[in-house]
Amino acid sequence: MKKFVALFACFLVTGQLFAQDCSQYMYMQKNKTIEMTAFNNKNEMTFRSVTKVSDVSTANGVTTANVAAEAYDKNGELINSSNAVYKCDGGVMMMDMSVNTQQQSQQPAQPNAKVNFKVINQGYMEYPSGMQVGDHLKDATSQMEIDMNNGMTSVMTIQITDRIIAGKENVTTPAGSWNCFKITYKTTSSTTFKGAHADTINNAMSAFAKLKAKLGNLGPKMASNTSETTVWYAPGFGLVKMQSKTFVMELTALR
Repeated sequence: MKKFVALFACFLVTGQLFAQDCSQYMYMQKNKTIEMTAFNNKNEMTFRSVTKVSDVSTANGVTTANVAAEAYDKNGELINSSNAVYKCDGGVMMMDMSVNTQQQSQQPAQPNAKVNFKVINQGYMEYPSGMQVGDHLKDATSQMEIDMNNGMTSVMTIQITDRIIAGKENVTTPAGSWNCFKITYKTTSSTTFKGAHADTINNAMSAFAKLKAKLGNLGPKMASNTSETTVWYAPGFGLVKMQSKTFVMELTALR
């Protein structure tokens, strides 16, 4: 893993270069392997994501990278594999939202559970060059169909809103150290079901939501589907850390 420059003046120069050249971004380097590891609040490893950049091409000023990702549980068992697309257009880095959707879905997964993903609505999270503390970044939405291999299929929709650059911090992981933008946002997820007993589950969820809306604080308690997320983004390089209430995920290896 390469160390990113620490001096602000150097950061500005790098930002100008990045607007013209996407090649330093880790997902824009052909044959690069990126490994990220997730830990729960007890600092126990929950799963590991290994992403390989299979192809990088440029057409009409847009650089596109195709990547293949695999997720493994704490025992090293493969739990899912998928493909994603990253783009760089005019200095704006666009990260495939399907990766975020899958990371969300891994958290409640049962041990050794294997799931299959299919992108329904592909969205991108944008990271423009020249970002400054206090900037508000664009919202993003992704939707995926998840086959749990048990006769039940769910459709998960994740919306990313209120993306704010909260500050700058130095981040160190097992893979290296970087000067990063600290970006906070809200993640709202919703799920509907298809397949065996799906109508019963969807109707129950709908009735529960209506009752809660009618009774307000007097209604039944349910877990919020909106959470706060913080990511640390190294300009011209990529995301090196992600944190929510239930997990921390960080870059642990780059080959």
